[in-house]
Amino acid sequence: MLQIKKFGGSVKEILPLADIYMRSYNGLSKNYKSSAEMALYTKGHFIKKLKTWAVNQQQGKEPFIFVLYHNDAPCGIMRLNEIPTDYRKIDRQMTAAENEHGLLDGWTISRQRKIHYVRYPRYDDNTLILNQIYLAPEAQKKGFGTAFIKQVIPLLQQKGYDQFIVEYNDNNFNGKKFHEDVLCAEKIAVTTDFDHVISDRDGTKFCISPVTIGMGRFSTVLKNIEAKEKIFQTKGRQSR
Repeated sequence: MLQIKKFGGSVKEILPLADIYMRSYNGLSKNYKSSAEMALYTKGHFIKKLKTWAVNQQQGKEPFIFVLYHNDAPCGIMRLNEIPTDYRKIDRQMTAAENEHGLLDGWTISRQRKIHYVRYPRYDDNTLILNQIYLAPEAQKKGFGTAFIKQVIPLLQQKGYDQFIVEYNDNNFNGKKFHEDVLCAEKIAVTTDFDHVISDRDGTKFCISPVTIGMGRFSTVLKNIEAKEKIFQTKGRQSR
């Protein structure tokens, strides 16, 4: 049985979720990230992130974090937030700037990344940013992901939200396919992301990857999933 619960932030909940987050994230990233960067993504790294979310949630900064349970065991996590203020500050050249900082391969990075819009977005109060959605590898390709989405979206719509944006790395082909094919996210902007670090005889190079920002509507996602399920059911009947 599948069940949706709000993230509570207890240690008992964080430990298995960190393992799920780690295995899912690393499985998606290993084909395009450097071995040096991948070495950073230990379970401790994800425990720290989840603890930060828990503290932020207690302070009212993380409004929507949902956990998917299968037979009372966690198997997925989804996190959404309000649109960052920097995204809304679009100038006449159709660009915006966002301050970015953090750690990468042992280096401290800090920069102001540019967001280049290909069309002007309407960031209404009904818009959220979908930050994360991860399923345990053993829970994938079983319909759990679509069930997760189908149960969360009505909860968001009840609170007046029906529009979202999402960022995805263009080099992550599985993620790109999911965001465009399932979430129906239409490109509204392009930006970049610190990807990995290469150190060799010529020195250290910070590698930057292309990133797409897409926008969609939750109502469209539900219609898309319903249409895909009907096609799947039709094929299943025909194969009998």
